[in-house]
Amino acid sequence: MQDSRTATQVYGPPRAITLAFDEPEPAIAYAVPVAAMTVVAAAAVFTALAGDLVIANGEATALAVDSGMLLGIMILAVAASLAQGFGLTAATLAIIARVDGGRLTARGAWSGALRRPGSVLLAAGCTLALAVVVVALAAWVLPAMPVVALASLVALFALGIVAAPLLLAWPLVVARRQRVGAALAWAWRSPKAFLGQSIEPLGSPRFAVVVTVILTGILSFGISWLGGLLPSGWWTPVVGVALGLVPAALTQLLLVGVAVRGVAARLAGPIHTDPIHADAIHADAAARPAAARRGGALAGIGVLLVPAIAAGALIAVNPWQVPAFAAADVKRVWKSSQIVAWDGGTVVLSRLAGQDAQARICTGETCGPEHEMRSVLPTAIAPAGGGVLSASWFPLEGADPQTGSYELRVTHSTPDALARWSDPLDDDASDAEKWEAWHGLPGEARVLGSVDATFESGQSVFARDNESRMVVAVDTSAERPVIASAVRPEGRDATLAVDFCADAECTQSTRTSLPLQWGSWNTNQTTLDVAASADGRSAVVTLVDAAGEDGAIPLRVLTATTDGDWTTEALDADVPGDALTDLDTTYGAQVTRGADGLPIILFRAAERAGLRLFSCTDAACSTAEFTDIVPGSALLHTPALALDATGRPLIGVIDEDAAVALLSCTDVACVTRTTTPLTGTVPTELGFTDSFSLALDESDHPLIAVGARRTGAASPSTSSGTILTCATVRCGAP
Repeated sequence: MQDSRTATQVYGPPRAITLAFDEPEPAIAYAVPVAAMTVVAAAAVFTALAGDLVIANGEATALAVDSGMLLGIMILAVAASLAQGFGLTAATLAIIARVDGGRLTARGAWSGALRRPGSVLLAAGCTLALAVVVVALAAWVLPAMPVVALASLVALFALGIVAAPLLLAWPLVVARRQRVGAALAWAWRSPKAFLGQSIEPLGSPRFAVVVTVILTGILSFGISWLGGLLPSGWWTPVVGVALGLVPAALTQLLLVGVAVRGVAARLAGPIHTDPIHADAIHADAAARPAAARRGGALAGIGVLLVPAIAAGALIAVNPWQVPAFAAADVKRVWKSSQIVAWDGGTVVLSRLAGQDAQARICTGETCGPEHEMRSVLPTAIAPAGGGVLSASWFPLEGADPQTGSYELRVTHSTPDALARWSDPLDDDASDAEKWEAWHGLPGEARVLGSVDATFESGQSVFARDNESRMVVAVDTSAERPVIASAVRPEGRDATLAVDFCADAECTQSTRTSLPLQWGSWNTNQTTLDVAASADGRSAVVTLVDAAGEDGAIPLRVLTATTDGDWTTEALDADVPGDALTDLDTTYGAQVTRGADGLPIILFRAAERAGLRLFSCTDAACSTAEFTDIVPGSALLHTPALALDATGRPLIGVIDEDAAVALLSCTDVACVTRTTTPLTGTVPTELGFTDSFSLALDESDHPLIAVGARRTGAASPSTSSGTILTCATVRCGAP
């Protein structure tokens, strides 16, 4: 039983690593059944549960776990454990044949495993029990009671050290040399038989097993950690599945090698007293040509990579049309938010009621740092010329504390400027460069208009509640951008203005304005919205008024032209449903133009969860048909509407399961629709920030910014914002 290649260093059976990896048979015998079951299980999961799965950052994730899914998971877990037990039994037979001086082919090992159902069930049961304990500690105990989970892990590790010699019972059971009870008793006594350092360098089976587990565990953890540093891409499922299979396989094969060597060193004669498979054993493995041993365990590792490669291909092709998206977790998305696409990714603008305003650039699952805006007053953004066009209200101090003015400025940020703006600053950057980089979107600002205001004692132009005095919206979908704004210096006397830009950068513009009555105690990005005609010479504006105010009109549709003509229509805003809260600040409307050029408006009344979609029958929306849509969730959020190239509405909602979802309308009026859940949401220490913003990129892929923490987010528990970038049109919805 002495291996000539190691005789000068260690006497007795070949080293465990040689037994496990020097020949290809053990690895192949283990890998084929495990890989086959992995592929079958993955196909079964995607086929049966496609409606409950999403692909987030290249990884398949369950939206929710119900009783049916739990039953399916349990069945697949049992099947996977049986495949694991079968492969481990076959690999053990191949290693036993090797240490006994023979050779067992992988086919012979599988044949032997089929005749040992008891060994297969024993290995499967141990695997399943260990998996249940680990999952219970990681999924339930650790989040709720981390101290208890840590103590349990320490106790399990100590128990593993004490019980390590019992692993030597496994080869005896597989070889049918002893029954389970007798084999365990023999294995427990095995450390007492010290064979000397020349035969057993680590002194005893206990230390051999423990050292093997620790070293392979450290190696597996290190490789997994390095794999986790990779950005998401087509390789994500490949790396994930490979890291789930290969390190575990190598660890188990090495442990079997340790156990078989420990048994062989303590027994006189072969471990297996009867031929394992007479036709499969060759008399002298050492006499085989060296070429026959080339590759060793690499063939088995290659087999284990088949499911990994298949996973990557299936995720990329996505034949089940599972919703796929990149998800970025951010600190927060305030209730007044917008998301737009530019040539280098997306820009997310987030604002909170005159207290905070910030913007950031996101690409896929990563987002850059927050950049403070130069003004906390209402701001709107839209894609333009590959970059971003933004319009913001700014406060200007007057001659005394009771006077001041508000100025509306427009800025075009080019793609190059945005790219520089999103890059980290050099250590030697000047104060001016730091100010430019961290205060507002880059670019030169141009003033569109201003209005004077007076204030009562104790108030000023910089007061936070002044944000409710003004709103602004930008539309760049037409030939030339259009900017709509409203401001009321005091009371309900307001001015609504529309600026028709002469070019994509809005270096020049023509303004038309209309005095009206309007008041609001809180505004967001859907209080005012605008949609330009195809030629950019007219625009339709939606304006939402405060509910319950004297003379307030909940929803007005105003049409303006470059010639200064105006029309005003009031739509039926009496949305049915019981009031959900008296602190709702997220009601509003969004307007866009359908394929026929007529306005389509999505409206949510204050304190109503339901949405109303208006389909205007003429350009001024003097008459309109509507469809009421009730998501069924108690969570209130701003309306989120987009129209893709098909002309059908796409509506973002939080559904009855508190999951971020897309309503994909099958017709322009959205009489019928399908719901595509994207991700669950969970409350945070900050609660929900009631924000929801939806846009489309140039490929019609939805972009979503939501003020909620997604289920499974790895960010700190205080984070309450999620940015989703869908990989397909309508995020996979029909």
